[in-house]
Amino acid sequence: MKSIFSDTQLEFIKNNYDKLSYRDIGNILGFTERQIRGKVNGMGLTKIRKFNDIYFKNIESPNQAYWLGFIYADGYIISNEKLSNYELGIEIKDSDIKLLEDFNNELGGVHNIILKHNKKNFNGYKYETDSCVIRIYSKNLVDDLISLNVYQNKTNVIDFPVCDNYFFDFLRGFNDGDGCISVDKRNHIRLQFVNANIYFLEYLQKSIKSLLGINGSIYKETDKKYQLTYFRQLDVKIVLDKLYENSNCQLLKRKYEIYKSYYGSPA
Repeated sequence: MKSIFSDTQLEFIKNNYDKLSYRDIGNILGFTERQIRGKVNGMGLTKIRKFNDIYFKNIESPNQAYWLGFIYADGYIISNEKLSNYELGIEIKDSDIKLLEDFNNELGGVHNIILKHNKKNFNGYKYETDSCVIRIYSKNLVDDLISLNVYQNKTNVIDFPVCDNYFFDFLRGFNDGDGCISVDKRNHIRLQFVNANIYFLEYLQKSIKSLLGINGSIYKETDKKYQLTYFRQLDVKIVLDKLYENSNCQLLKRKYEIYKSYYGSPA
């Protein structure tokens, strides 16, 4: 039987099956994830990976800083010694699943990403959403995050992660998790960072001022919600240019696309 894969495609699979996810290979070559998985297995290739449970032991790379910022914004941890339950979880929109695949690959690619359909009721309004979830059970990972000031009930905790060595990678991760890049009807772009901890937003504000000479404004939305906002057009561009100065950096594509469509690709 003639193979549906060309020799060039087979060579690509052989050279990249242990580096890229099956989904990514399929997207590049024009096949489904299932077809790629079947071909890898049929070729007798073994994708042996090991879970890196000390990933957050020390923040020594831009990607580690990014994921620390993202998890502080939009992740959760459970640390229950009595039940021996130590969990890191992230749940995001299903359309952003590539981001969880990237995180999974950073840790070794051994965890499952689950798709969920949710029925919700908010203030009497019923709606449905689709999400993707990754849950990682590891005492080492959770303990290291706690040592970096990511806590189980972070909404009520004053302490927060400080990441000065890779500040803008950390900031990009936080923005992707709990920030906003928006363009209004007047075609004005705005950058916002949202958090329950005003002291954390003040840390971001002071760091950006120190590094870029730009001052943002902090507003109180509710008793447990504050926002750090940049709305002067030149200021927004300077901060976003810094966030996306490395085109190969870890990022949430849909927010990057807003930046790119507004300003064009970064220099």
